[in-house]
Amino acid sequence: MASKRFVSFKNSFLCAFRGIRYTIAHERNMRFHLSAAVLVTAFSVVYGLSAAEYGSLFFAIGLVLALETFNTALEKAVDLAEPERHPLAAAAKDAAAGAVLFAALTAVAVGLCLFLHFPKLTDTLVRIGTSPVLLILFVSAAAAGFFFTFFGDRLFSHKS
Repeated sequence: MASKRFVSFKNSFLCAFRGIRYTIAHERNMRFHLSAAVLVTAFSVVYGLSAAEYGSLFFAIGLVLALETFNTALEKAVDLAEPERHPLAAAAKDAAAGAVLFAALTAVAVGLCLFLHFPKLTDTLVRIGTSPVLLILFVSAAAAGFFFTFFGDRLFSHKS
């Protein structure tokens, strides 16, 4: 009995990871949010946030990623239920996209609250700009994020 519960528990995680993978593979906005999250998290390491500030940052990032995943689920469910264009189907999809937008704007506001402190922000940017290693890492991460956002669907094209 316990092993059946464990298998069921394990399967729920496998299903969740499959859903996340699907969203990354098929949704450019999810790849953008992930790329932004990686860059902001890397910047936060150089900037030096407190534990509470990291909590706020990761909550904001998690909220955006969760809502983007939920938005994808809702869009696919609406498409399945109403394959033809319908005003109510469009309203449901638009409302879900609006929820993601609210979360993304909230994440930007959290980021501004966390990082918009002079001279610490200026010092961090100068540190990155004058350190060849950090500069190469950030430029490379930004370039990788750009390609992942706009061409990342090709990484998953063999089977999704």
